[in-house]
Formats: sequence, C-alpha cells, structure tokens
Amino acid sequence: FQTEELNALLESNEIFGFIIIDGNGVSLYNVSGSNKEKLARIDVTLTSKTRRGGQSALRFSRLREEQRHNFVRKAAELCKQKFIEEDKPNVKGLIIAGSADFKTVLAESPMLDQRLKRVIVKVLDVSYGDDNGFKQAFNESQSVISNLKLMEEQKIIEEYFNHIAKDTGKYCF
Repeated sequence: FQTEELNALLESNEIFGFIIIDGNGVSLYNVSGSNKEKLARIDVTLTSKTRRGGQSALRFSRLREEQRHNFVRKAAELCKQKFIEEDKPNVKGLIIAGSADFKTVLAESPMLDQRLKRVIVKVLDVSYGDDNGFKQAFNESQSVISNLKLMEEQKIIEEYFNHIAKDTGKYCF
C-alpha cells in the first residue's frame, strides 16, 4: 500500500507562536506539529534597581523605567514583523511566557498589535528564558493547544449535525 498521501493529511498545518520574554531578552518561536523553529532573538541589558539614594534616585528610577518601556516596544515591533503577514496573523494562537512581569506588560501593552492580542491563547509563567523557557512553555501549553483543536472539531461536528437537523442537503454519511 502507498500511504504517503494519508500521511500528508495527518500532518498539522496549524502554527502556534511562542513569545518568551524576560529581563535578558525576547525570543520568538513557531511550532507546527512536531516542527519547532526559532524565528528571532533580541538580547537586552537592563539596569537593575540601584541602591543609591539621594537626589539621583528618582533619575535612576526614571531611566530604568524608560529602558524597560523601550524594550517592550522593541519586542512588540518584532512580534508584528514575525507574526503578521498580509494584514493578518500568520499563527493560529500566541502563547506568551516569561519569568518576570514582562509577559503581562507585553500582553496588555497598547504597543502590541491588536490583531496579535486577539490570538493570545495563554500567558504563562516559566522559570527560564530563551530555549529552556521555550521548552517549559511548550510542555505547559500542550493542554491548551489540544483543547483548541478539540473545540474546533466539536464546532465542525455541531455544524454537521445542524445540517442534518435542518435537512439542508449539505451532508453525507
């Protein structure tokens, strides 16, 4: 038997995007079936909270917040470049993960494109950044991805039964 055609039908063509963001940088990944691809990485060096007091404490705090804001802006621009093609998202869903509060700041930021906000599936807390963080986020999001596929299958079956109930003639069994 030649089963190549059947194997092609079993391949998943749904693509999910992963954004792994922390204080060291942001990494973007695509996952389709068992294929994982790293799209981009931006490294960043952010200043930590300083222990210096006095008159310069407010200035250091303001500069630190400005650095963080610019980093989130760069991350949002990178997401737009990699996950939007032809004015629509090229992924079925986005999973944002990170070890600091950057993940929620990015997910709620007005700088993140609205088209991408609509496809955010989950925001996860992971212990690591970059590749190790991606592995952890991928493992933790398997149930979310499979639930999405299950919901889509249920929607198709429901539509099929509606056609049978309404006797539209658009069904076959």
